[in-house]
Amino acid sequence: MPRVTGDTSAADLARYGREHLAAIVESSSDAIVSKDLDGIIISWNKGAERLFGYAAHEIIGKPVMLLIPEDRHNEEPEILRRIRHGERIEHYETVRMRKDGSLVNISLTVSPIKNDRGVVIGASKIARDITEKKEAEAQRNLLVAELSHRVKNTLATVISIARQSFSDPQSEGALRAFDSRIRGLAQTHSRLAEANWAGVWLQTLLSDELAPYRHDDGLNVQFAGPPVALSPKCGLTLGMGIHELATNAAKYGALWAKTGTVNVSWTIDPADKMLRLNWIESGGPAVVAPQRTGFGRLLLERALAFDLKGDVKLEFAPQGLRCTIAIPPDEYMARLS
Repeated sequence: MPRVTGDTSAADLARYGREHLAAIVESSSDAIVSKDLDGIIISWNKGAERLFGYAAHEIIGKPVMLLIPEDRHNEEPEILRRIRHGERIEHYETVRMRKDGSLVNISLTVSPIKNDRGVVIGASKIARDITEKKEAEAQRNLLVAELSHRVKNTLATVISIARQSFSDPQSEGALRAFDSRIRGLAQTHSRLAEANWAGVWLQTLLSDELAPYRHDDGLNVQFAGPPVALSPKCGLTLGMGIHELATNAAKYGALWAKTGTVNVSWTIDPADKMLRLNWIESGGPAVVAPQRTGFGRLLLERALAFDLKGDVKLEFAPQGLRCTIAIPPDEYMARLS
C-alpha cells in the first residue's frame, strides 16, 4: 500500500483499493464470477478457469447457462429473481458443468451487485469445488447402510436364538418380553440409521414407543417439551428405558385402563443444560410397589443411570407410577438438522 501522506488524494486511495481488491479476486483459489441481470458473464477469475476449464476470453459475454446442466436449468431464473430482490444466497450446493462436459459438485454463494444509487445491476458468484466432500459423504452413507444391515441381521439372529432358548411353554411370557425389547432396540436403531447415526429426536423416540397404545383421539398419551436431539448412545439407552416404561404401563399401569393417561414432559435447565424428563401415569389401577426388582426397574435405576451418568427416580404412587430422569448435557446432546 502506498505511504499515506497529506498529499495522498482520496482518488489515489480509492484506485489502490480497487486494484488491491481485483488482485485478491484474481488470485483466489475459489471461482469468482460476476454476471448481469440477464445472466451474461462479465468477469471471470483464474479460480473459475481452473474449476470450469474456460479461459476468460472464451466465456466472458456468454450466458452463465453454459455452466448449468440441462436438468438444472430451472435454478438460474430463481437465483436471478432472488438477486433482483436484493437477496444473498449462502452456500447453495448444486452441480455445474465444465467445458469438457463433465459435472462438478459445488457450493455456491451469490450476492447482489449494486450501483452507487443502491440499485441491483448484477450478481457476484463464489463457487467452491466440494467433490471430495460429496465423495466422503457417499462413502459414509454406504458404510452406515452396511452397518445398519449387519446390525439388523444380528438382532434377527438374537431373536431366533431367544425363541429356541425359550421354547418351553412356561417361558412364553419371558420370550414375548425379550422379543419386544429387541424390537424396541431395533426401532431406535432404524431411526438412528435414517439420520446417518447423527442422533435421534426425543419426541420421535416417545412417538415410536407409545404409538401402539395411543387412542385415536391421542388424549391418553401426551408429551410436551422443547426439541431435543439425542446422541446415538443416549438414544439407544433412553429408548430402551422408555420402552420398559411403556410396556409396564400397558401391562399393569395407566395404559391398561381405558381411562388411564400417560403424560411425558421434559425441560432443559437453562443453568446447567440438564435434560429432565418426567413420566407421569394417572387414571389406571392403584399402584403397589413391587416386592422384587425386575429387569425393567434394573434397566432404569441402574443401567440407564450408569450408562448416561444421570439420575433416575421411580415413585410408585397409588394414583400412578412416576419416573424422573435427569441426564447431563455431555451425555445426551447431538446435532441434527
